Amino acid sequence: MTKQPFLFVGLDYERTSEVVGLAEELAEVDRKDFGFKLNLDFYINSALGGDLEPLSRIGRLHKPIFADFKMWNGRRTMISIAENLFPSYIDYTNIYAHAGETFLRSVVESVEGSRTRILGVTVLTHYKDSDCQRLYGRSLRDSVRMLSEIAFDGSCHGIILPGTTLDMVTDLPIQKLVPAVRPKWYGITGDNDQEQEIYVGDAVRNGADLLVCSSPIRKSKNRKEALIRTLDEMY
Repeated sequence: MTKQPFLFVGLDYERTSEVVGLAEELAEVDRKDFGFKLNLDFYINSALGGDLEPLSRIGRLHKPIFADFKMWNGRRTMISIAENLFPSYIDYTNIYAHAGETFLRSVVESVEGSRTRILGVTVLTHYKDSDCQRLYGRSLRDSVRMLSEIAFDGSCHGIILPGTTLDMVTDLPIQKLVPAVRPKWYGITGDNDQEQEIYVGDAVRNGADLLVCSSPIRKSKNRKEALIRTLDEMY
């Protein structure tokens, strides 16, 4: 059976109105193979502003949501955040793998029975070998492997890793999400200081289940057309 890839579009705007506007625009595309990535600042800005309408409007679009929180806090704080995602119908959120197996497992257990899945963040896509040597004392590829094993042993439902390192985790039976994917029509540009970009088709062929793409779609003059062209490159 052929694996079905799935794309999360990064709604990476500072203003909640722009986030909602892009989500509603793209939701007009009649495809079931994409959803939205929402950053932590979107949730914070909505909460601090006392206006939950942006969250409600996006929820009414009935698209899968990846809440990109990148958690690395105390166990109680992370569990509280994860448990409170239930009413928001969050499909995925994430926690840094270097939080450790015990903390990872506690957060995963806290979402049992819900639709929320926990992804372990390995190495960020703007890191280079030199960054990983300084932080982890090993190469970028070896760091991805180490952190992926921690996430797997901590019972995470999936991992987040640079697409350039997918070959390091082919043996791990776990969902793999790759950020910073680029469609061929856009090219590898280094947008937003990204060091570990990969083409959409290459990511899927190398084992990615979930993809995240933002700039190529967000910055296009015709964003719905850009979404469709990007989705088509997954097959």
